[in-house]
Amino acid sequence: MDRRALIFPCGLVLAASYLSTATPVDYSFAFDKPLHTAGVVLLLTGLAVVAIEAWPCRSPQPQPPTRYIAIPLSHGQDRQSGEEIWTEAGQPGRRRAWSVRAVGALLAVLLFAICGRIGIFYRVIKDVECSGPSAMPFLPLVLALYHSIRHPSQRQYPAWSADSRPRTLLDRVSHFIFDGSTRYIIPSILLSISSFLVIVKSSSLRSTYICPVANSTATTIPSLQFFAFLLDSIIVQITYRLVDDGISMADDWTIHLQDGTSNHLLVGLTLIASSLVLLVAGIIVYPAMPEHREWMLSFPSEYLLALLRLSLMIPFMTLCFLKSARSYGVMSSVLMVAFSSAFIGVLRALGTGVSFSFPPKSTVGLVLCLTLLTMALILHLITDTNIETRIRSTVPVRLGRNQSAAFIVLLIAFSIGVVVYRRQGPVLEHPIATLIDLATVQHDQWASQAHRSKSLAEAVVHYRQRYRRDPPPNFDQWYHFAMTRSSIVIDDYDNIEEDLAPFSSFNPDDLRLRTATVLATNEGVGGIRIREGKAEVFSTVLDTQRWMMDGAASMIQQFAEFLPDMDLALNLGDEPRVAVPYERLQDALDNPQPYPTPEPSRPAKEFSTDRAKKWPDLEEVRVDPQFFEDARLKSSFQTYGSIACATDSRARKERHWNMKTFCHTCTQPHSMGAFVANWTLSADPCHQPDIANLHGMHLSPSTLMGTHDIVPIFSQSRAPGYADIRYPSPWNYMDKTKYEFDEKFPDPHFHDKEDVLFWRGATTEGLTTTGAWKGMLRQRLVHLLNNETARQPILLLKGDHSGQLEYVLKRTGDIKHYLETKTDARFVDEIVHCAGQDCVDQTREFGLAAPIEFKQHWRYRYLLDADGAGFSGRFIPFLKSNSVVFKSRLFHEWYEGRLTAWKHFVPVDLRLHDLFSSLAYFGGYGVEARNKRMMEGKTKQAEAIARQGKVWTEKVLRKEDMEVYMFRLLLEWGRLTDDARTEVGFRIGKGESRSRGVEREVVEL
Repeated sequence: MDRRALIFPCGLVLAASYLSTATPVDYSFAFDKPLHTAGVVLLLTGLAVVAIEAWPCRSPQPQPPTRYIAIPLSHGQDRQSGEEIWTEAGQPGRRRAWSVRAVGALLAVLLFAICGRIGIFYRVIKDVECSGPSAMPFLPLVLALYHSIRHPSQRQYPAWSADSRPRTLLDRVSHFIFDGSTRYIIPSILLSISSFLVIVKSSSLRSTYICPVANSTATTIPSLQFFAFLLDSIIVQITYRLVDDGISMADDWTIHLQDGTSNHLLVGLTLIASSLVLLVAGIIVYPAMPEHREWMLSFPSEYLLALLRLSLMIPFMTLCFLKSARSYGVMSSVLMVAFSSAFIGVLRALGTGVSFSFPPKSTVGLVLCLTLLTMALILHLITDTNIETRIRSTVPVRLGRNQSAAFIVLLIAFSIGVVVYRRQGPVLEHPIATLIDLATVQHDQWASQAHRSKSLAEAVVHYRQRYRRDPPPNFDQWYHFAMTRSSIVIDDYDNIEEDLAPFSSFNPDDLRLRTATVLATNEGVGGIRIREGKAEVFSTVLDTQRWMMDGAASMIQQFAEFLPDMDLALNLGDEPRVAVPYERLQDALDNPQPYPTPEPSRPAKEFSTDRAKKWPDLEEVRVDPQFFEDARLKSSFQTYGSIACATDSRARKERHWNMKTFCHTCTQPHSMGAFVANWTLSADPCHQPDIANLHGMHLSPSTLMGTHDIVPIFSQSRAPGYADIRYPSPWNYMDKTKYEFDEKFPDPHFHDKEDVLFWRGATTEGLTTTGAWKGMLRQRLVHLLNNETARQPILLLKGDHSGQLEYVLKRTGDIKHYLETKTDARFVDEIVHCAGQDCVDQTREFGLAAPIEFKQHWRYRYLLDADGAGFSGRFIPFLKSNSVVFKSRLFHEWYEGRLTAWKHFVPVDLRLHDLFSSLAYFGGYGVEARNKRMMEGKTKQAEAIARQGKVWTEKVLRKEDMEVYMFRLLLEWGRLTDDARTEVGFRIGKGESRSRGVEREVVEL
């Protein structure tokens, strides 16, 4: 027994298992360029096959031994040429040489089918959100049926074997199961059904990425998938006829060239020809489509790495398959691949839903699939060990009955163990109740450390303890400024520390030059000059954006007399600008220049007096036209959104290209079941690569002029991964959207409001021209609440009166019917920020509502707020109302940390999969007629959130709080840009009288 023959089957199983896991395919960057990937993989696979077949030391294919010669014994050794050779399986072996023309025609059909299949694959990938379950699990069944048709003679018997023909029904069934031509059919049926059911159940929870119903895409893609399956069937059947099979006997269907050319060589040459056809098509298209030239010829490193993985694994798998087919037969090799992929698929499906029983899964259904799959494998092994159905001499290694039985027992034990370990238990307590309790504790802890200082001396001490340095100069003026404005946040300004940390590694002269360079480019930035206690706006700002700069200058002017001379570069756009690569950012964070350390003996030192002369004249600064990159109208996630993530993070290693699927592993680090448990982390891209397809900022930004350099740009908000310096928005400071009510539009008590979740807005999230709107947050929100989308998860009480909860999948229409709280979300006026067909498609898909006055929002109990191109300017006014705010966001603002999710507002994940469950918890869910599922509304808890959000917002998000934060921010920035950074700082000493009672406070401390 040649145990070396196990190398190729083992390699085949390992390769199939690897490609069936999530990362190599479902999260591969290689599908960013599917045509490039297909061409390269085909070329390398074909070259590998040709190289192996052309290898001079290749051993010849073993010929099947003969067992009987059907001639009369009286003829002795003389045999006529027309007599048949009977094999050990009782099969007449016939071999007919094919003509070159016939083989060429068959190869042409194969070439056409491969190229057509690649074209359909590209089209389906382009709109994969509309695709249905793949029919590929049925390909083994197609081959099994083809195998039985190809060898019908295996059911025929020579005259001398007439007694062995099946007579009873049981004999016929046994013959069908064990016969060499039909023994693959029943295992293939069970295998295909179980694999297909696993795919259906694994993809039952779909993402909210929109499959438009207003155009033909929703019907075109499934139709193309059907034609793709037909092409797949043709490809596998032709390949089956070309692959040299060491088990099945040669017949009239077997391709055999007169010159003895290897059929494997023909397969390899056909694959190479297919890749060349793609190359020629690309050469033809390149001059005709100049807008796609950059995409066609750009090859990011992450794409090349993913392509390398597939380019190594797929040729390796192909070679293992061809080698295994020679020794074990094509059908056995196909089933090796199919069973390996199927078991991995079942294990993947069973592995979901382990975290707080979400997402929902049918454990019973998956156990059924696993049972069918195990039965199929057992049946295949039983028939495979039947010595009369195989040719012993051509199988180097085979499992005997004892080995097969042991393997089956181990497989069953392993399957049962996986099911028991991965079983999804009931939810005993609603996660929202737990999260509300945790939010109260978290808020109390934050508030206690944020405003524990009761005097200037305490504030100085706490500053030193928290930041390990002296406060900046004029800290006493800032403290008194905060006290006069009744600020309760004195100690916690970690947001400022986080924003300024990357700049502490640069010397002050470098920071001033970088600021001047940004201002001199005048690419979507405005400048404010502070000189001798006055804040002035640079004259280069356009009139349409002047209000923003005037608002910022007005805020600064409240305390400008205590600021050192400086220039500020403010972002005029909604989207952040500065995305620093991880390595460069870490280098800046790990090498900060020293601040003054607290030393009692060192006296205080003010800001330098000659700072005005140190700021460069903008007219003398060299301007690089390429300083800012135009990143509009294209995906920015890889180049900007995730570039600050660590190289081993999921965002840098994976690409969630299949927008149809819900990435449950992406939500686990920040969620408890379906609900957001860590509000700050929920928008972090590093652990959730699918965010690339969930917001317009990443899909197709409208104003992004970005840079990868560390430059000081002040922005009103920033997405995680960006390094802009956050400052309080002039939009809120100038009351562009104001909370106010009157007799016509009052703000009644919570119980007197309409029980409705309400949203009105515009399509301003991103600029879409090529279908990017289908993934934008606001469009997905309106589509989810108004269109009949795929089934959505909702957490409800079980219908068995046990008091336990479980996640179930229901159609949107059914959920809305039973929800006590109604939903009303529409776009107003007209579809904007789009071009061409995208505008038409969105108008048809959503419809439009009439504009409303902002004060009409106060009629409703639940107000939904979703970020647009930048932060939402309505969030703070909503919090001040008597309504509960449901908030979904990508951007972080200056007040990050001051508000606590589940205490002051209800967080909603960017995927929106938790929205209906949250509504059911607070508003209630009616009793269903069939299974008695329901949810009693927690209106008192909802009212408490509305009240707490209102009270706390009026304490910490006032205009005065914005001024206090901006004052503190510019004092810290002033020290960073001071040439005496290592010396300047505020101190309280015995001989100083900078404030009343300071000396006594120091002694008490």
